[in-house]
Amino acid sequence: MVTKYKALLSLLFFVAIVCMCPQRITSQEKISSIIDLAHISDYYFDADPALEIDEVSAPEFSSHFSPVGGRPIWAGKHAPASWLRFTIPLDRLGPGYGLGSKAEDRTIQWLLLVKPSFSIILDHVELYVPRPEGGFDRFALGARVKSDPTEPPSRYYFFTLPPEAFRGEPCYLRIASTTDVLMNIALVTAISFYKEQARSFFGYGLLFGIIVAMIVYSIFLLLSFHYSSYLYFIFHNVAIGLWIFYLQGFAKAFFGTRPGFDQMMLWIWVGQFITWSIVFTISFLDIRRGSKPLFYVLATVAVLGSLISVAAIAGLDDVAFVLSHYLGIIAAVLVTIAAVLRIKQGYSPARYYLVAWFILVVGGLVFALMGLKVLPVNGVTTNAMSIGIAFESMFLAIALADRFKYLEVEKKHLEAAQSHFRELSLTDSLTGLRNRRYLMMELPKAMKHAHQHGELLSVIMLDIDDFKSINDSFGHEVGDDILVSLAHSIRTCTRETDSVCLYGGDEMVVYMPKVEKQDALRIAERIRTHFETESLRVINGESLGATISVGVAGLEAEDTIDTLLSRADAAMYKAKRRGKNCSVVV
Repeated sequence: MVTKYKALLSLLFFVAIVCMCPQRITSQEKISSIIDLAHISDYYFDADPALEIDEVSAPEFSSHFSPVGGRPIWAGKHAPASWLRFTIPLDRLGPGYGLGSKAEDRTIQWLLLVKPSFSIILDHVELYVPRPEGGFDRFALGARVKSDPTEPPSRYYFFTLPPEAFRGEPCYLRIASTTDVLMNIALVTAISFYKEQARSFFGYGLLFGIIVAMIVYSIFLLLSFHYSSYLYFIFHNVAIGLWIFYLQGFAKAFFGTRPGFDQMMLWIWVGQFITWSIVFTISFLDIRRGSKPLFYVLATVAVLGSLISVAAIAGLDDVAFVLSHYLGIIAAVLVTIAAVLRIKQGYSPARYYLVAWFILVVGGLVFALMGLKVLPVNGVTTNAMSIGIAFESMFLAIALADRFKYLEVEKKHLEAAQSHFRELSLTDSLTGLRNRRYLMMELPKAMKHAHQHGELLSVIMLDIDDFKSINDSFGHEVGDDILVSLAHSIRTCTRETDSVCLYGGDEMVVYMPKVEKQDALRIAERIRTHFETESLRVINGESLGATISVGVAGLEAEDTIDTLLSRADAAMYKAKRRGKNCSVVV
């Protein structure tokens, strides 16, 4: 069952990743459906945020622009505003877009797509299109701009280009952000845009579906087995799901842009993701047992993770940004160390945990390098974290299953050990008979059953005649051997359903369910005669034979365990007074 579950998870994650990554297209398709503005634009990087379009578009300002070349297009804390200047290449747009063409002759709809690495922290993106009579029409989008209710849902920002954009005159795009965000900007056909968006929604739909399935699965396991790790795994998955929901722009797509709120939720959930990842790690890997110093370090990181959420609520986005990046790196390193440590300590589920976090770390590293402008914005880098999370969830689910198996094995070993020690506590090590503790626990149960069902029950009490003299004359080793012989004689002459117990010293008690006291007397005699023969031996040339005195009592309606054993004891001592080596019933 576990193997089938793993195979299904692997297939689903593979499909999700294939769907999340853009499909490969031929060069001809790229020319006809996507035009990268980085190849046709001039770039004014780190502009004065106060500049207006009239100043930027003035001829004397032209020298501030230079071809984009291989530079990344970004805005952020140290470059809060930048401008792009581009002229749409009409010869590459297909039928109906040549100079002088009429709008009704155009067969392809083109969009200007701005695809940031973090869609909800790109504060402003403004498109300026020149009017024929002079001046510019301004179109504004961004995380700090409330969505138009008529705007089609999208994870990114796109402008439906007006006819004036295709007049062969320069258009301008202003990007501004207080938090570092890298982006791709391209002209795309509406068909290719919506196809890519459909693929991404399908792929992420599978990812979110699997996260929800993991949450439901964990709830089931939590209710079934009550392991706290499953609760923390639920919180971990909820935080991951909501973080991805905001990080990848799905909140924007479903609810529109909500200035300030979306950014706050992003940092809240990244903080919760770090916190519950660490708490889950501590619980799952049982870090307190593995290393107390590491436990305290991880606990501190978990608390600091919560501070990211607090900073977000307080509106301290810069603090949340810095904390999340540094804590993300620290947490990844510490969790890896913890997993390696537990593997070395023999904790087998940590193997899957280490693989899960290694994949997540690789995905996070690619994503971070994109954020640091080392890697470009593309389908792999923007989805790297999500891909890492997808595989991490898969391996964590496998790790949880493996941990459950590990705990079950450990539980069975513990139960076996407890059963073994319980047996030792209820068994005499010399004779192998049950001891007095067992007798006082089980005889009342047998008596209660007999009372309730109107059944018979008899008790035999016996001890070895003159046993002290045997020990004094022949030594305790011989005495122990005689006790073992008596235990053997009793077992030989009684049924498997009868219980034989060492009551104390050389006294033994046998209680026999469903046996009338006269029948018990005959069994007592059989034991006595068998032992008389069994005990015969020669010690240092001297013959030794031992005998027993036996008392028999039957259960009566008013009996308690004390009264029943007392009557059997009295009968045994009556046998001794009769000269020993005989049986008496009362």
